[in-house]
Amino acid sequence: MNHVILQPAGGVGKKNFENTIKRPVCLSEIVPYLDEKDVLRVSSYYDDGLVPIWGVTPGKNNVNLNKWKKIQNGDVALFSTKKKIFASGIVTHTFQSRELAKNLWGWKEEGVTWENIYLLDEVKEHQISVQELNKSVGYSLNNSIRRFLVLDDKRSNKFFASFDMKSDTYLPKVSEDQFKDAVLDYDIDKPLDKEILAKIRTEQNFLRRHLFNNRKTGACGICLKELPVEFLIASHIKKRANCSIEEKKDFRNIVMPMCKFGCDDLYEKGFIGIQDGKVIVLKKQNLTPFVKDYIKSIRGNNCVYWHEGTINYFKWHIGRNQFSVTE
Repeated sequence: MNHVILQPAGGVGKKNFENTIKRPVCLSEIVPYLDEKDVLRVSSYYDDGLVPIWGVTPGKNNVNLNKWKKIQNGDVALFSTKKKIFASGIVTHTFQSRELAKNLWGWKEEGVTWENIYLLDEVKEHQISVQELNKSVGYSLNNSIRRFLVLDDKRSNKFFASFDMKSDTYLPKVSEDQFKDAVLDYDIDKPLDKEILAKIRTEQNFLRRHLFNNRKTGACGICLKELPVEFLIASHIKKRANCSIEEKKDFRNIVMPMCKFGCDDLYEKGFIGIQDGKVIVLKKQNLTPFVKDYIKSIRGNNCVYWHEGTINYFKWHIGRNQFSVTE
């Protein structure tokens, strides 16, 4: 799951923030310090070649290092000073480099620099009081952010329940076994407990990583438009509520990306379907001129998600929504 990082950034930290986050570092300066296997992946995150970057010192008895090791892709870093959260960023990658840290920020003190590094994206400015943060996560209202800290699952979830800061692009890693363990039957019309909600998030995170793999854009499988991933849904080809557990686990075939601009709703409500690899019309009633024009613009599009593994799911969708297909 995603975690919240509390990052004090007053004093010298404020200067470091100005130098390497507010004014991001050129990717070319960072690449020499990355493992070769990570270069292409990290480069794909930064189209403009500018990378917001931060680091923490190991700390006494490696206390900061041990916290830093908990950081993962998709975590949300909150930067604070003077009792305010003034900025946030999404973690994209972590690595260690004393040499890079020394070049970027110099020495904090003799032999000590901010060598435990994390790269950021989606940096945003905020004006959130530390009291608001404390209230959301269950700290005493007069608690101050003085030390680097990675919040645990419980407090992170409380924060995200109050503040919508999760990324649609950078998602926590979920193994196939974790995904399959999270897939279950539930009635969406009934209240869902925290454990079920956590499993739903795990399932969705896995499916989105499968479809988008931390890419910032993707193509809708219906209209074929390339869109930012926050406008794309990991949509079930066969309605999830009607899938068996084994079908829900069939992640390579059961989902495809559909956009929020109309394709997901049109498919979900049975106005369109996929037959022989092409978008077809299933229903024509209750359509306004705008909807008719939209459907006309996507009718006949080739769907790359039509293949041997998905055919039966698409057929189920057509059978559920219309007995005779409108060509």
